[in-house]
Parts: sequence; structure tokens; C-alpha cells
Amino acid sequence: MANIRTFDHCGFVVEDIPRSHQFYNTLLGAKPLHIQNLNTQRLYQGGFPVMSFVEMGGHRFELCLAQEPLPRVEGAGTMPRIGFSLSDEMMDEMMKQLDANKIPHEGPIDYPDPVPFKRTIRVWDPDGNTLEFCVRR
Repeated sequence: MANIRTFDHCGFVVEDIPRSHQFYNTLLGAKPLHIQNLNTQRLYQGGFPVMSFVEMGGHRFELCLAQEPLPRVEGAGTMPRIGFSLSDEMMDEMMKQLDANKIPHEGPIDYPDPVPFKRTIRVWDPDGNTLEFCVRR
């Protein structure tokens, strides 16, 4: 079986592209790269783009516009989710940044020794997509 060491891109389904740009820029310094509008003027009032590509941490992410309102996500057990690996110092800085920007989060959650993660913070974007920020042992 292949051993994955990195990825090319990942997508999130969102209801509002500008709101998502603002959230991911505040949280992770996301830089919009390209907005693709596939001529959906009949489907969306105001001509919202269908897809936006942003760069976060050297990787490309797609923010894809949902065609219907998304149900709110409940709790931390939702899948899929994406995780980011941080150092202890970066985790402390992330906590300060979340608090300063009033971004709701869960954690840090501390894990016992057998678990390969030391601690985790969970964050949900405005559309309920789950992001985890972890410090590995």
C-alpha cells in the first residue's frame, strides 16, 4: 500500500465564498488564487462563483459553493475532517489567535500516552467543516 506524505489539494463545500475567504484568511492566512464562475447566473442571485482556489500552508484548497443550503453540523464526530500538524509553540499561538478573533473552538484536548497525538484543537468553519490542529508526540 502507498505511503501518503502530502496531498495536492482538498475541497470544502461552503454556502458563501466571500465569507469563507474571510474565515480562512483570518484563521490560516489563506490567499485566494483563482475564482471559477461556471455561468451559474440562473442558479445563484448575484452571480456567486462556483469554486474558489486558495493557498494555505503551501497547499491548495477548493472552496466549492453549495447548490442548496447545508444542514448545520452537530458535534465533533463529523467526517470528513482535515488535520494540520503543529509544534507546541504553534499550538499556543493558534489558541491566542482563535481567542483574539473570537473563533469558536474545542480544546485543547489532551491525549494519553499510547495515542500518537499529544493534544488537539477542533475548529468549525461557518459551514460546519471540521478542522483539527494537532501536536504529535
